[in-house]
Amino acid sequence: MEGPRVVVVIAVLLAGCTLPGIQPDAGTATSPETGGTAAETPATGTPVLPAEETWTVTVVEVIDGDTMDVRFANGSTERVRLLGVDTPEPYAEVAPAEWDGVPDTEGGRAWLRGWADNATAFAERRLAGEDVRIVTDEVAGSRGGYGRLLVYVVVDGEVFGEQLLEKGYARLYETEFGLYDRFAAAEVRAQTAESGVWGFSDRSR
Repeated sequence: MEGPRVVVVIAVLLAGCTLPGIQPDAGTATSPETGGTAAETPATGTPVLPAEETWTVTVVEVIDGDTMDVRFANGSTERVRLLGVDTPEPYAEVAPAEWDGVPDTEGGRAWLRGWADNATAFAERRLAGEDVRIVTDEVAGSRGGYGRLLVYVVVDGEVFGEQLLEKGYARLYETEFGLYDRFAAAEVRAQTAESGVWGFSDRSR
């Protein structure tokens, strides 16, 4: 896609969880549907997500397809992990057993390594250097096992994690989160169409 891109990152912070020294954006309104805050008004076309507080940040570095570093207005930085998706690992051993239809062979591992690079490049094109908004999902909790913030990302009115799934850059991450059913449906569509990583075949070996 050419031209400037409007990028919004949405995550929902668990009740009682705060970021020290970082105030949420002003004007955050309570959502009557969820009891949390509506991250965007309906006029923007942004999907309604269960949210409590939002922060405007800048993506300072894309680590891989599902992980990035962001900078807050006060200069502090956080590493964030996209919620509900998992892209192939570019810096660690890939695990074909986690990917239906990709065999545990050298060809299968090479295929996953290639799609790890593709997912990272896609995230860099869409997110790197952009001002974004973040918040955490109350169902999933605010942080993962490595202490990273768990976030949804919305780009041009679409959830970025869902885009990763639709285009075959990622698989569904089997944990509880608010948009699980929606993300699962996106993965099924990609698998049915053999999009991206799901397009492995004998010709790909």
